[in-house]
Amino acid sequence: MKYILVTICFLTLVATAKAKQQTHQIKTADDFETLVESKKLTPGDTIVWADGIINDVELDIATGIDGTETQPITLRAATPGGVIVRGESQFKVGAKWWVIRGFHFDGEPNKVNSYCTFQFRSNGGVPAEHVRLTNCAFTNLTTDEETSKWLLLFGRSNSIDHCHFSGKNSKGALITVELGYLKSNTTANHCISNNYFGNVAPQDGNDNETIRIGASEDQNKPASCIIRENYFVRCNGEPEIISNKSSFNVFERNTFRQCDGCLVLRHGHHATVAGNYFFGDGALNAGGIRVSDSHHTIVNNYLQDLTGTKWNAAFSILGGRKKSGGTDNGYQAVDDIKVIHNSIINCKQSILLNKAKGSRPPTGVFANNLISSSTGPLISEELPATNLEWKGNLMHGAKIGAEIDAEFSDPKLKLIDGLFRPDKTGPAADTGIKLDSGVTIDIDGQTRPESKTDIGADEVSGASRKSSSSPLSPPNVGVSFLRGEGPKKK
Repeated sequence: MKYILVTICFLTLVATAKAKQQTHQIKTADDFETLVESKKLTPGDTIVWADGIINDVELDIATGIDGTETQPITLRAATPGGVIVRGESQFKVGAKWWVIRGFHFDGEPNKVNSYCTFQFRSNGGVPAEHVRLTNCAFTNLTTDEETSKWLLLFGRSNSIDHCHFSGKNSKGALITVELGYLKSNTTANHCISNNYFGNVAPQDGNDNETIRIGASEDQNKPASCIIRENYFVRCNGEPEIISNKSSFNVFERNTFRQCDGCLVLRHGHHATVAGNYFFGDGALNAGGIRVSDSHHTIVNNYLQDLTGTKWNAAFSILGGRKKSGGTDNGYQAVDDIKVIHNSIINCKQSILLNKAKGSRPPTGVFANNLISSSTGPLISEELPATNLEWKGNLMHGAKIGAEIDAEFSDPKLKLIDGLFRPDKTGPAADTGIKLDSGVTIDIDGQTRPESKTDIGADEVSGASRKSSSSPLSPPNVGVSFLRGEGPKKK
């Protein structure tokens, strides 16, 4: 499988200016309803909502009021962040080719919001297609119900980009990608990218993820969603920051900081986890990647100073009891995974072969990874490690903990540009095993040589092409009118 994937987000829809396109000025939801009923709204039009605070608004954008690929209909705030949406407001979009831009959905102290503030479907239940939500903020929303979802993502080929989400203090997943209504062979193709997620408070029980893609019964659906270049800080709703419960999804170039949880491949096969950064930053139970089910590709990830164990180990591979497939909520066996060119540095529990949910040993390739920690063992072997093919790995610090073939030597790590990178002349340089894995770049986006690659996520000695990727920070993501916070001192 190639690491360089064709993963195009629906991010930029630029309408070609034509004489018929119009700009409509509105101040209220009634104005919007009047505009829709007038049938004057056509593809390429822009609706500008005057700045101000609006309360208890129910906006329904139904099918039949559609833009086109080259001429989407845009609904935007007059000034980015200038329309503040409060109270029990709900925006529901069940149309095609719309752009929603610049709104701030905000909670007030001692007041409640709706169960779900934004849904990609109409009041009549018609799902959206090719709808883009961009440069919008969702902050401190609460409800008087037992649980709440901030966004429900239905339909196909919709996107959420450059948005800000912070201050979720109630039960319920923040963003849920709903797949139950899709046919078994239908892709969703949503893209969630360049967003800020911060300060999600811990809750008891399940269904408190920051992002969940599907449900247990959707695990065989080829959702093909992309979660890319998002920033997560203190997202502590539950141990699953992101829960993958469908197939063929891509998680790439995201940054996780000070989160007590993991990116979890809970159900579904053929996920790609590539180029992500995980930093503990003093969090008490910070985790990395947890794996169930089969045929995943996990490459070029960097995990540092993670304090979690067991479910929140830096890299936890579960045993499983069932074959890949089915629709129940059990744990599927881990078969044919590719874990290549990752770096696990200074983590409390680096690799765990976890028998808590089944005794079937995982299978696949574990190659060219760099694991260095003074806390060991580096491999906690609750399940036999021998069913995995271990080759070209470099380990250092504590004892390995399993009878595998690995080089045990000091990579001479140095902190450069925020990452612990091996020495260019040390044992990680030019010593990677040649693989037919399609991993042609490193975590920095630099091209690896065809042979004599370096071990770990970072190609320090033989890289070509300028670096194009690095850990994200709040200024890199989110809205133009509100800046998120980074890690806090512990």
